[in-house]
Amino acid sequence: MKLLLFNDYNLGVLKGDRVVDVTRAVPNANQMPKTPLGGEAIMENVIENFDSLRSKLESIVSQEGGVPTSEVKIRPPLPRPPNALCAFSNYQDRDTTEPRPPVYSLDFFHKSASSIIGQDGLVELPDLPEALVFQPEPEFAYVMGRTAKNVPEGQALDYVFGYMNFADISARNIPNRRTTFLHKSQDTWAPMGPVIVTKDEVPDPQNVQVKLWLNGEQRQDYNTSAMTQPVAAQIGWLSQCITLQPGDVVSCGTHHVGLSPINEGDRVEVEGQGLERLRFSVKSYGPRKDEFWGPPGVRRVH
Repeated sequence: MKLLLFNDYNLGVLKGDRVVDVTRAVPNANQMPKTPLGGEAIMENVIENFDSLRSKLESIVSQEGGVPTSEVKIRPPLPRPPNALCAFSNYQDRDTTEPRPPVYSLDFFHKSASSIIGQDGLVELPDLPEALVFQPEPEFAYVMGRTAKNVPEGQALDYVFGYMNFADISARNIPNRRTTFLHKSQDTWAPMGPVIVTKDEVPDPQNVQVKLWLNGEQRQDYNTSAMTQPVAAQIGWLSQCITLQPGDVVSCGTHHVGLSPINEGDRVEVEGQGLERLRFSVKSYGPRKDEFWGPPGVRRVH
């Protein structure tokens, strides 16, 4: 099932190219405020009670035709998640056959609440003279379905609710880096969605093709099999550090080959296999920045 929020944070299910409003299946959903926090509460309710709600959702979808996606405003599927975490350097994308040590690939950072935007959102790039370039990182993300603390790796996928697209907007080479705030967590720098795909529709999270297009030209195309630390290992590690909550979003990092600069007027599309396509535009308040940037050892493409 492909779940989303639309218009005034109504709950929807994607049915082909149409959205079916299933808000009434969720107890007290119509009493929630028509705000990001209200939408978050509805989606978290669905996530926590999905087993009991699923038949109601499916019944509504089978009986109604819905409306075209072109006629609704699709919101972020989790507008204010308890945590939005992103992995650093979690792909075997260097010109070497030696695997990265786990201590380097089990490192995460937070995205701020105001960084989250949804389908057809606008990524805003401030005038940061120190930044070498701005880049969108296309990523595969998972959504937690249960409270998780000290979870054995072998049981970790049982705690996942579903999967979705995520884009980590990043500023490069800002000096004196002590936190990721200026580099990663500014307003609009976490496009996600457009849907959450329940885990039963993704047979293997370690075999998903992830692609990015910039102004219609494909720039990245990689498989999640190249992760240094797979989803199960990430959950095992994270749950030792913090208590993961239903509705937490964890993005798995990117394969750096093909990273491209973004500037004023650009149009970006990200699509993980089976996760629908996420689209967003770019507004820049500073001069163009077109430098190539990649971690040491990553080969340049484009």
